[in-house]
Amino acid sequence: MDITKNRFYVATTRGTLLSTGDKPKEIKAWNNDFASEVTAFSNGRNAEELLLGYQNGQASIFSINKCTFSSVGGLEGDGIVTGIGHMGKSIIVSKKDGIVNTWKKKKNDYFSINLDEKGTLDIMVCHPNRENVIGTGGEYNDFKLWDVNTQQSIFKAKSLGHDQLQLPIPTSVRGICYFPEEPYLSACCTKEGHVFLYDEKAQRKPVVKFEEKLASYTCISYSYRDRQIFVGTTKGYMQWLDLRTNKLLKTYTNYTGSVTSIVCDPVEPYVATTSLDRYLRVHHMETKELVFKLYMKQSLAKLIVKAVIKDEEDTERKKEDVVDEEYEDLFKNMEEVQSDKKIKKGKEKTFNIQEGNVETPPKKKRKSSERVEKKKKKIKAKNK
Repeated sequence: MDITKNRFYVATTRGTLLSTGDKPKEIKAWNNDFASEVTAFSNGRNAEELLLGYQNGQASIFSINKCTFSSVGGLEGDGIVTGIGHMGKSIIVSKKDGIVNTWKKKKNDYFSINLDEKGTLDIMVCHPNRENVIGTGGEYNDFKLWDVNTQQSIFKAKSLGHDQLQLPIPTSVRGICYFPEEPYLSACCTKEGHVFLYDEKAQRKPVVKFEEKLASYTCISYSYRDRQIFVGTTKGYMQWLDLRTNKLLKTYTNYTGSVTSIVCDPVEPYVATTSLDRYLRVHHMETKELVFKLYMKQSLAKLIVKAVIKDEEDTERKKEDVVDEEYEDLFKNMEEVQSDKKIKKGKEKTFNIQEGNVETPPKKKRKSSERVEKKKKKIKAKNK
């Protein structure tokens, strides 16, 4: 992962939006009109937008070009914003009390997911490969998939049942991710140290269950490899899991605080993370090498990585322009060189302007022809 070819946008617990710059250690910062922790963070409806949800229940749109915030008003529901995303031109915002808002052109439609008495909506993630589908989960609220248009549940995960004391096994969903090449697979992690893989077409129970008894998971992200994921913990380490074999591949222990967000490179073996110890880190997946580390002065909550495409094109054009100017200046400042060697002249031609014809000068007679004429004259004189 080339750090200079990517922009790392980081939302903090103070409500500040941070970003890396052209230089690896450069940090830019923007503040909204209010100071509240960012609890939800997502890409916008186009490449120049970022969507932010806050602890005070408000949501805003950040313009990357203008570096300004605009509010998403008229939202229903109480509590913090637990999820934000987009579907086409609509912005989806969820609240902790179970209300899901669909905001479009300053008009808002909403529905409730009907939580239990103790239930909360702690996470909502829009499906990137399926239109109008969102995933939800939380405290006493198992993983579910919803169709926003019909406002109906299309998949509901089955509970884990009861333990040896006949008490229900709790599942508090903290993170949800999807797999780009398999749209009907979904994975989630829980506060109790579980990772579940669900196949919507197979069954309601998890097709793969991974458990880490000493861990409490906070976030999850898919890897560029098939059915491999990364999960972060509250104890300051990250795990790389293979859900095909249900095995732990590697553990990354460079953290001194809870891991709050994970983003994997879609092509190269690199993974970027943020944590409460105020560091942005980039690891090599295979070697576990810490290839980049940046102290950002605030506790980091959410992370988005964007590739810099326009900047690359502009720099390439600038380089080409500089090369062209240098090439032209080189010939302008070049001195004329005169050679002492004689140049062989060819046949000279003259142009008659009045007649418009090309005239060639007469050829000189060869010396051999003159000798022949002299001999003929001598022969004639003798005969006389």
